[in-house]
Amino acid sequence: MKVPLFACIGLLVLAVLVSGCTNQPAQTPASTTTVPTTIQTATPAAAGPSLTSTTWKLAWFDDTKGVWSKVADGSTVTATFFNEGKVTGSGGCNGYAADYQLGDSSRIWFRRPVVPTKVCQTPYGVMTQESAFFTDLEWAETYSIMDGQLLIFDKMNNKILQFDPS
Repeated sequence: MKVPLFACIGLLVLAVLVSGCTNQPAQTPASTTTVPTTIQTATPAAAGPSLTSTTWKLAWFDDTKGVWSKVADGSTVTATFFNEGKVTGSGGCNGYAADYQLGDSSRIWFRRPVVPTKVCQTPYGVMTQESAFFTDLEWAETYSIMDGQLLIFDKMNNKILQFDPS
C-alpha cells in the first residue's frame, strides 16, 4: 500500500511542477554589460560637428611618455581640416600646416607638420607641449567624433589627442 501511495504523490508533484513551468511566460535572457573598447567609429556628419566643417581646439594630449596632459593655460592648440587633405592651425606657439589622409574604418594619417622655428617662453611648457602634439599627429592611426569631440588614437588604440569644437 505504501508504494502506490508514494508513486501517486510523486506523480502528482511532478505534474504540478511540469504544469507550473509551462504556464509561466518565457524568460528573456538578462542583458549583458559590455566594456567599451578604445576603437570607436566616426559619427555621421549630421549628428554633430564633422572633421572638415569644424575648427578643433585641443583640450588633452598624450605627452609621448604615456601621460595624459591638459593643454597649458594661456596656450591654444588648434586644427582645421580641409577636404583637400591639409590641416592647419596653431601648435601653441607656432602656426603649422600638414598633409593628412583618411582611409577605411576611420583611419587617419598625418605627415609631420611644417613649422617655423619661433621659440616661445610663455606659457611655461608650451614648446614641450607643441613638440608632443606634433609627435602625436605622426602617431595617429584612427579617429572618432563622439559626443561632439574629435578623438585621435594611436596604433595601440590609446587615445592620444582630444579636441573640442571651438
